[in-house]
Amino acid sequence: MTSGSPFLAVGNCTLDDVVTPDGQISPRQLGGNAVYAAAGMRLWGADVSLVSVVGLDYPTVWLEQLAAAGIDIAAVTQIQEPHLLRSRAFYFADGSRTDRIEEAQSLLPAHAGEIIDLESEYTDTGNPLHRRIWPSFCPDVTRWAALASEASYVHLAPGPLPCSRANASFLKKLRGDQIVITFDWPWWDWDREAEVDFTLLKNIDYLLPSIEELTIHAGAAFADRKDTFEKDGHVFEAARRLLALGPRGVGVKMGARGMRLLLQGANYWIQIPTYPTEAVDPTGAGDAFCGGFLVGLARTRDAIQAALYGAVSASFIIEDFGVLHALDVDADQAHTRLQLLRELHARQETDV
Repeated sequence: MTSGSPFLAVGNCTLDDVVTPDGQISPRQLGGNAVYAAAGMRLWGADVSLVSVVGLDYPTVWLEQLAAAGIDIAAVTQIQEPHLLRSRAFYFADGSRTDRIEEAQSLLPAHAGEIIDLESEYTDTGNPLHRRIWPSFCPDVTRWAALASEASYVHLAPGPLPCSRANASFLKKLRGDQIVITFDWPWWDWDREAEVDFTLLKNIDYLLPSIEELTIHAGAAFADRKDTFEKDGHVFEAARRLLALGPRGVGVKMGARGMRLLLQGANYWIQIPTYPTEAVDPTGAGDAFCGGFLVGLARTRDAIQAALYGAVSASFIIEDFGVLHALDVDADQAHTRLQLLRELHARQETDV
C-alpha cells in the first residue's frame, strides 16, 4: 500500500508454541496481539496497517505472508536484538489456558520436548523477563505520524501502559474526534498499577478487556468466580467505574461464553453470542475480536453491531492453528456468518 490505511493495529508480533487439550502441538507459529487484530480487520476486506516491532531474527517470511494477504507492513520496525517475545499457550478441556509449563504437565505428550522448547525461559505473561523486554517491542506511533494522520480507527493491543498512554495521547492530539481508539488492557500492568489511569482512559473510545482482566480490576477475591456477572455485580460495578473515566463502552470478552457490552447511559449488560463453530486453537481470538469490532464500528456506527462483527472475526481465527488461515477468508464468507449471528442475537434478545 502506498498511502495510509484507515485502520491501524498497534501491538506485538510473537513466536507461539501451542498445545491443545488433546495433545496436538503447533510449534513456532506466527502470533502476536497486533497480528491477530489486523487479521480480524482484514478478513472483512478492510485496509489495515500493522504497527509493530520485531527482532533481527524474526522470520521475514511471515511478514511477507501478511503483506501478500493485503496487510500493510511498512510500519513494522526491526530492532537489532533477538526477538525474545515468545509465548507458550497450553489449553485445557474447559477452555482455560496457561503459559506455565509446571501447570500444563497433564497436557504434554511424552515427546513434547522434541517439538517445542520446554527448557528456555519464555516471556510468560507478567514474569520478570516479560516485563523487562516488553518495552523494547512496544511500537512508537509517533514515528509514523504520516500514517497515523490518515487513520480513522486504531486498536491498541496489550502492551506496557506507558507506551499505550503515549500512543493514545498522540493519536487523539493528532486526529481529535476524527479517530476512534479501542484498547485491550494488559492485566500484568493492571495488577501492578492498581489505580485506574484517567490519563489513558480519557483517550480511549472503547475498552475491550477479557473477563480475567476485569475481575482483577474488580478485585482479586472474585477472580475465580464463574458467576460474577449474575450474582455479585462486582464486575458490572467495575465496568461502570471505567465508563465514568471516558470510554463510550466497555466490552468484556468471555471466550466461549461470548461477550458482554456496557455502554454509556445504559444500566445493563448487552449479551453478544459467539458464532457456533469448532475451536481448534483459541489463540488470538480476543485480539481478532477487537479487530473485527473496529471494522463493525466503521461500517455501522453501532457498538452492538460492531461486537457481532468482532464475534465473526474470532470465529474464523479459532478454526485452525495460527492466524494465516483466516487471511484466506473473503468478505462474503464473513458477511454470511454475520447475518446468521445477527439472527441468533435477535432471537436471544426476544427470549430475554
